[in-house]
Amino acid sequence: MENKNENPYVQFNHKILKDWKDNGVKYIKLVELEADLAIKFFELIPDSEIPDAGETIYHIDSDDITELLEPVAKVKFLVHEIYLEEEE
Repeated sequence: MENKNENPYVQFNHKILKDWKDNGVKYIKLVELEADLAIKFFELIPDSEIPDAGETIYHIDSDDITELLEPVAKVKFLVHEIYLEEEE
């Protein structure tokens, strides 16, 4: 029987960034996820240009995006698996 509680997120990394750039992604939205843990989690959503309250949009080539690749204590930048299934 499959584990239905499998985590659908992966940590943002250089490969994901390269794949998004190769697939023409221009903007990334940063959204804080709700969690009752000591770690803050942020989801990165590609090609989302309209921010809601408390969200930030970055151009994919901005220095802010490359800074998200650097380890930060008690902060994780995550990508949902649905954004990793881009057409090749």
